[in-house]
Amino acid sequence: MDKRPHPVSVWHYFSRFFFLLAVPVIQAILREPFSKVAWGNLPGLLLVAGLSFFQYDTSGYGIGPRDGGAGEKRPYLRLKSGLFYRRQKILPADCLTSAMIRSTPLLGALGASQLILDTPAADSRKPSADLYLNRAMLSGWWRRMKRDVHYRYRASQARIFLMAASWSNPASGLVLVGILLDRTGKILGEELSRSLYAAANQSARLVALGLPPAVAFLGWLLAFGWFAAFVTQFFRYGSFSAGKTPRGILIERGILFRSRQYLKDRAVRAVSVRQTLMMRVLRLSSVYLHTIGSGREKDDRSLLLAAVSQEELEFHLNRIYPMDAECLLTGRHERKISPPRTALKSFLLLPVCHLLAVVILFLLCRAFAPFFAPLVLFLLVFPLYHTALHIAAWKESFLAVSGKNLVACGYIRDQLFTAVIPRESLQCLVIRQNPFQRASGRCSLRLCIGTERGACFTLRHFSRKEAEAFLGLSG
Repeated sequence: MDKRPHPVSVWHYFSRFFFLLAVPVIQAILREPFSKVAWGNLPGLLLVAGLSFFQYDTSGYGIGPRDGGAGEKRPYLRLKSGLFYRRQKILPADCLTSAMIRSTPLLGALGASQLILDTPAADSRKPSADLYLNRAMLSGWWRRMKRDVHYRYRASQARIFLMAASWSNPASGLVLVGILLDRTGKILGEELSRSLYAAANQSARLVALGLPPAVAFLGWLLAFGWFAAFVTQFFRYGSFSAGKTPRGILIERGILFRSRQYLKDRAVRAVSVRQTLMMRVLRLSSVYLHTIGSGREKDDRSLLLAAVSQEELEFHLNRIYPMDAECLLTGRHERKISPPRTALKSFLLLPVCHLLAVVILFLLCRAFAPFFAPLVLFLLVFPLYHTALHIAAWKESFLAVSGKNLVACGYIRDQLFTAVIPRESLQCLVIRQNPFQRASGRCSLRLCIGTERGACFTLRHFSRKEAEAFLGLSG
């Protein structure tokens, strides 16, 4: 028999037009309760709300066994939805790769939690199933899953703090704040946005403390962007823990907004260790699980160990994924290739070009717009950081064979990585050459465990002949 999701699901069916209509109506009613403007948009608001309630009333889900042939019964989840066009979706339980329970203070107060189910065969931008169910029921299921945990790792808040501080950058923080202010302004009106921007501008003046206003404002902006990114990362991964079960792994994380995820072992396609330069100086690293069939774009990356030392990494990984730990930690490989020593110029080409561009921009501003010249100096931080990162990548990059696994070491954006990729997980191998690499006989390798756009590990500036011989492609 089909069951109905939690009543809070009505919120999920509300369109954005409901909020665009609701806020002006509420504001008008509070200011002038008997005006024509206050009640003129009310019928449209009620129509949108009524359609949402009818859509919720026609939705449902059911769990039961399905005949899989030869008398075999396969459990499945059936979802139905649609007000005018009916739709049913059948998800076999053995095809699910991950299940995530999300809890927020608001949902908790209403007695609900969000359940997100994923399979590889679904829309890459949407989960296979997204339900709001009774919180007590989902919590009971999670407690039953935790009974099978035979090893648990729990990260300290101090390590989460270090990890968030290391990974945060001003650009991502400013993007998050900009999106938040933009959406807040659209929903609650431009007056709130203007007041927030005015408060930020006044704060910048207070922080100046005798510095040129433009320099002080940019410094404040970068600091605020970093702080916003740091707070987001810290609250996302706070109270982190991971538990290994015989068939998968349970991950819990989040402060206020709590996420609990179950990943099946067959969804894990690779294990990687990542470091920023700050974490490298502190001799700390984080471990990730790369999965197929879960998360955004169906090739998610889930944190497993947060900012652990080499000894802690060896201790925990040997008890969770011992085969991958042996490949990552022993350093014993059957075959191994690295970029040639002469490839240093190729690694430094892009950072040096960025550095020269900043210097030229500084000289131009100094000659024609001295007021903006100090602002340009802040931009030197980024090419200098990437220069140091690329030098470290030049020293550390390699591709090796260890038993049935490939071990790849390189860099991605602002992090160094070392990944263990089982050979059966490698879906595609792409060899690329730009004009400079063609002239020098070098190439970039993309090891894809999912789509070519998604879960890939890129190794740069390897000798093409050596790479083809190593991979058995020279013939």
